[in-house]
Amino acid sequence: MNNEFLKGKIAVITGASKGLGRAMAIALAERGVRIALVSRNANLLSSVAKEIRSKSGQAEPFKADVTDEAEVASLAKAVVAKFGKPQILINN
Repeated sequence: MNNEFLKGKIAVITGASKGLGRAMAIALAERGVRIALVSRNANLLSSVAKEIRSKSGQAEPFKADVTDEAEVASLAKAVVAKFGKPQILINN
């Protein structure tokens, strides 16, 4: 995919603290996507955010349990407040 198409977009990635979610977050950040990292593990999320930022990417960790409807509603508001309306959602 054309990197210029992705540059500046906002992505929300659940399960972003490890495995495929982490890998997708890093790959998209390398292409200029601003990343909202979502997971239940705040420590691992912070580590992924630091890794992305160390490579000049933009990422923000959001601790949330996506099986909890109230947490998802709070997450949505927090992401929009931080980044604006997301264009990419990866439910991992």
